[in-house]
Amino acid sequence: MALTVTLRELVTAVSDFAQSENEVVATVTHMINSGQVKLRGSFDGARVDCAGTSSVPHPA
Repeated sequence: MALTVTLRELVTAVSDFAQSENEVVATVTHMINSGQVKLRGSFDGARVDCAGTSSVPHPA
């Protein structure tokens, strides 16, 4: 059974262990789309589509 969390909870938990923002995005995307976690709240039932995203870092 998948763990049910908010998107914020998931991103926060993954961020504690990830080495970069790209790793956070990749891990969160995989966990949601593979069914390892189920989102509750505003994103209940959502899937992540990273098509068309850029790997260029956001300017500071």
